[in-house]
Amino acid sequence: MAKSPLILAALAKAAAPSIDLVQAHPLNGAQTGLFDSALLKGANGQDYVVRTPASTAGSLELDIETQVLRLLGPEARARLPFKVTTILGETRDAKRNRVVVFEYLYGQPIRFDRVTPGGALSSSLAAAIAAIHSLDAEVFRSAGLPEFSPAETARRLMNELDAVSSLGLVPPVLLQRWETALEDVGLFRYQPTVVHGELSTETVLQSDEAVYSVLNWGALHIGDPAEDLAWIAAASVPDLLEAVRLSYFASIGSVDATIAQRATLYGELTHARWLLHGKNIDDQEIIDEAVASLQLIASEVSAGTTLALTASPLAAASAVAGGFLAESDAASREESAAADEEPLDSPEEVLATHDDTETAQIPLAEQEGDVDGSAGADVSSEADVSSEAHESAPVSESEEEIDDRTKEIELPEKTDNELF
Repeated sequence: MAKSPLILAALAKAAAPSIDLVQAHPLNGAQTGLFDSALLKGANGQDYVVRTPASTAGSLELDIETQVLRLLGPEARARLPFKVTTILGETRDAKRNRVVVFEYLYGQPIRFDRVTPGGALSSSLAAAIAAIHSLDAEVFRSAGLPEFSPAETARRLMNELDAVSSLGLVPPVLLQRWETALEDVGLFRYQPTVVHGELSTETVLQSDEAVYSVLNWGALHIGDPAEDLAWIAAASVPDLLEAVRLSYFASIGSVDATIAQRATLYGELTHARWLLHGKNIDDQEIIDEAVASLQLIASEVSAGTTLALTASPLAAASAVAGGFLAESDAASREESAAADEEPLDSPEEVLATHDDTETAQIPLAEQEGDVDGSAGADVSSEADVSSEAHESAPVSESEEEIDDRTKEIELPEKTDNELF
């Protein structure tokens, strides 16, 4: 049974005694059920988020999230051109489950229909992704975070492809397209980097045409940098993907010739993964949504309007020249890291801004689901929720059911949930 916001507020007070709380609102995960969460308002006017796992997957997610946040020390945060949440306190409930209080971050979700290719926000997106990929991989490797070589990544995705293929719901043209791509050795020639793993329009918040904060660090690992461009590729705005790709190369200082193809592949596979999730929890609405998305992609593939996923000989050669060599184990990874990379010419208090149709609070990634209570001051916040097995999935939007990672939250001046 989900914990009430008042119980979560009491636990939050035990975790962070110095915070005086006056209001609490539920943020329970209607879609994933990973966490019990609450949005809290302090007497000082500040907002906080408290989270406790509601499942084994949620417990693992919270463990990785807090580990990453502690590994991101002052020096690393200073090099990131955006805000990252901080842990304000921690305790355990009667069942020994962790209870963590987080800072509440501000910003608005990225909307691709408002992003101009090559504009300020487009360039800021590229710089933010490049900054994540430039983090010291050895810090996270030494801490035991997951690491996947190119061969392991392709093998893992092929296993997922086998699972989704068995459902009989994916158009054959897509199954063939994905299988061909995953068997193309030339496609998977890249240098593994620190990867956020859950970048999306819901976890990347912007303010004043720049990335302001990045949420959901529970899927961080060392792997394919293209994973962090998959959400942009999935938007089906080729000009934007190309602009971000080129700006990313300029920021990172090297070229990955097949990153757009892999990002497109990962973006398409997200819908297949969402289909598997729907089947696993027997949710027909999710299944229907995923099938419709896959059929749309299949029609675009058949019409020849999508990016080819195979690497051309020229692209493969360019990737090698740029130092992005495929490796299947630690020894080959070290050899690849020593290869020469092709250099390129390199190209706060921020107030959250809201348009007339979107004035709201965007909750922390710790916040997931429906929000009770509205009317009052408008702020946006961060959500620290990731999907099972650290995979992103599309989420349906509706005015009645609100995902706390992306949807509007308003704190009333006075409600029945007041603590004091």
